[in-house]
Amino acid sequence: MRKMIRHIVEPQHLYLAWQAPDGSPHGRTRRKVAEISADDTKSFVLRYLKGTEDFELARSAGFSGHPAFPLEQDQYASGILDTFMRRIPPKKRRDYNQFLQFWRLDPNTPISPLALLGYVGAQLPGDGFSLVHPFDTAEPPFEFLEEVAGFRHLDGFRDILRQLDPGQKIQLRPDPGNPHDPLAIRIELMDNRHVGFVNKLQAPNLRHWLETPGIHGVIDRINGTEERPLVYVFLEVGGTP
Repeated sequence: MRKMIRHIVEPQHLYLAWQAPDGSPHGRTRRKVAEISADDTKSFVLRYLKGTEDFELARSAGFSGHPAFPLEQDQYASGILDTFMRRIPPKKRRDYNQFLQFWRLDPNTPISPLALLGYVGAQLPGDGFSLVHPFDTAEPPFEFLEEVAGFRHLDGFRDILRQLDPGQKIQLRPDPGNPHDPLAIRIELMDNRHVGFVNKLQAPNLRHWLETPGIHGVIDRINGTEERPLVYVFLEVGGTP
């Protein structure tokens, strides 16, 4: 039986992330380019993170703003949720419950639009955008599903792929010697074989849970194509392994 998310963490904000397309000479690093949060009136605001390192690196890699929110403005205060909710199936679709279950969300568990977007990511093929739940206000126990970052860039990833099975236990370890990101968190099989990394935009907020109460997880599923396999893991912060 698949594990399900039992504790919904309501985000105070989400990150809008962007990646350059496959084959880009700038690589496929996920960059935080904007933040979505509620203002004092409980309306949602999108604010570009201009001047930050991630934003400027994204610009140098070809980022030109979200099509609905041109870079000429630093901040937008209308149409935010509607724009991103259009990236996921509407509730009226007959298979909406299957969509929720695909992301290990219980259709009977109440969830706000902002939390839903954070848990499912709202990615579309080809445009490089995704939404990231930072879990920066979370308190254990909580669970989430995510794609393993960097899997296809591992040496021999196809051989590793053949050794992965749904339900297989994994472990997480800090990777302070990582030349690209000293805050990185490695995802490994229980025999220490490297599978990839936790989303770099979530790693800083998850590191302090690695020891106490601990983070454990399993391989949830393998999707994608032979050329572009996608490995998903179900992670539990706290709780019983």
